[in-house]
Amino acid sequence: MNGLKLSVLSKKDIAQINEASLEVLETTGISVGHAQTRDFLAKQGCDVDKKTEIVKIPRSLVEEAISKAPSAFTFHSRDGKHDVKMVSDGSRVNFMNLGMGTRICHCRGKNSFETLDSTIPDIERISRLEDGLKNYDLMTQPVSALDLMTENVARTLYEVKAVISNSSKPYLTDPMPGYVDDYFAMMKAVYSDDEDEARKKPFLMGGSCTSSPLQLDSKFCILAKDMGSYGIPFMTMTMAMTGSTSPIDLAGTMVIHNSEALAGLTLTQLFNPGVPSFYGSCTTNFDFMTNTAPFGSPENALISSASAQLAQFYRVPSIVSGAISDAKRPGFQSAYEAMMGALMTALAGTTNVFGCGLIDLGMSYSMEQAVLVDDMIPLIRKCVGGIGVNDDTLSLGDIRNVGPGGNYIALPKTMSGMFAESNPAFFDRTMYDEWVGSGMNDCIDLAHEKVNDILANHEPAPIERDAMIEIDSIIKSADRRLQ
Repeated sequence: MNGLKLSVLSKKDIAQINEASLEVLETTGISVGHAQTRDFLAKQGCDVDKKTEIVKIPRSLVEEAISKAPSAFTFHSRDGKHDVKMVSDGSRVNFMNLGMGTRICHCRGKNSFETLDSTIPDIERISRLEDGLKNYDLMTQPVSALDLMTENVARTLYEVKAVISNSSKPYLTDPMPGYVDDYFAMMKAVYSDDEDEARKKPFLMGGSCTSSPLQLDSKFCILAKDMGSYGIPFMTMTMAMTGSTSPIDLAGTMVIHNSEALAGLTLTQLFNPGVPSFYGSCTTNFDFMTNTAPFGSPENALISSASAQLAQFYRVPSIVSGAISDAKRPGFQSAYEAMMGALMTALAGTTNVFGCGLIDLGMSYSMEQAVLVDDMIPLIRKCVGGIGVNDDTLSLGDIRNVGPGGNYIALPKTMSGMFAESNPAFFDRTMYDEWVGSGMNDCIDLAHEKVNDILANHEPAPIERDAMIEIDSIIKSADRRLQ
């Protein structure tokens, strides 16, 4: 079977969840915490209760709006060399980190770690690292700049500058209402003030989270409208928790999650028909034993995989959580949780696996973990590729020629195909004596060396000097607005 797929939902399951979600939106409704958006939705034919702020959305409006979302598009990169194809049919899986953490797990040497609050320099270093990791297709702002939290400055713009000046890969921001014009102006500066180019090839993406259960806050509404008006791709992200903000049954949680995702996508498309959009999920279970919402759980992997299938049903590219760990530092737990989530969601055909490098229930970023997941990605893609069976790969001619007791090492096909075999850089496959002779380094030691090498030697594509001057001017102007 060439192209292995995982289905955690049957076609009947998907139809039932879809029908239940449409019923919820039409009869129970969703709370919309933004007056202008409620007025807008009323004009679109929704039933709006001004007192309760509940909006009931007709299923026909949901279906019509979502049909306008592109099923495939290109998410552009700053330098044009890292453009990423976004498809909704499960045929391509991309990998990206997840944000926005508030801590960095620093590796200080052999099995020694220190976790500290995240800062602007951390964002710069992580962005440079991920720019240099070849298996990461795009990136999210990894952490927040806590060093600017107490400053009266436009923190979000400093964070954007820290990312785009250290990576040319497509980038999901952590946007804030009131700064959308500035985000677009920064892109336009990179494109030598060519507004048409910035609209045609945005390298920033926006997004916002729904509030479970069944709420769209004012931040979501404003960002969906304003970012889409510039043609900036926009992601609807859900964050429900089973038994807490959604039913304890995973199927019921999928109804809450899917209803919120559909509501966000509907609003995004009603505001700006045809704008590139993403169906997102960070929905997971609530662990009543620890009072936490884990990302490394099998429940999260199932929910994310089901979300990927639902996004394919609606023909909308997806971003779902995977490759995240709840461990507090890189190690056995962080490896198996990251692989479980990433492999399941990739097999389910998500467009983007969201979470590489994040640990500590999504609160901390580890650069060593990011490097190790980068090494996992080709292994995951190998699994997803399955086994191709055809006349050539059955190799009957070679089997006849080699016969009993021979070997296949010197055959031309072996020589040409050996480099297609999986070959991780940091997961050790050597014999014991060879490992001892090479210094007995484990994968975290090697990943730490790789981190230091990239930070010391990798040079991301530069932004032109005049563009950087203009970006600094945009940030200073935003700072003055806060004074």
